[in-house]
Amino acid sequence: MERNVLGVKRTERIRNTTLRSQTQIADVAQKAAKLKWRWAGHVCCTPEDLWAEVTIQWSPKSVGHRGRPRKGWRDELDAYDKAWVQLAQDRDAWRDQEEAFAQQWDTSG
Repeated sequence: MERNVLGVKRTERIRNTTLRSQTQIADVAQKAAKLKWRWAGHVCCTPEDLWAEVTIQWSPKSVGHRGRPRKGWRDELDAYDKAWVQLAQDRDAWRDQEEAFAQQWDTSG
């Protein structure tokens, strides 16, 4: 989208980060990662019997299909930090980790 706005072709080999800095359009992947991080923090502070808490504990059943295993909602959070549930209890530390999670999530996912 940024390329169309600026009239830049892919053959010019300009990086997307450079184009985003010129257009000031937010990166969708980073925004999604930040929203997921914030939602995970809210869910960790809820009572255990609410549906949101139950859904993060859910694990997709594997019926033996070929291909990569299915991922659950919390798999990316576990890959970033195994102790993210305990980290969420400290709100200041949780907010400090948001940008790092979004950067990590953007580069690997």
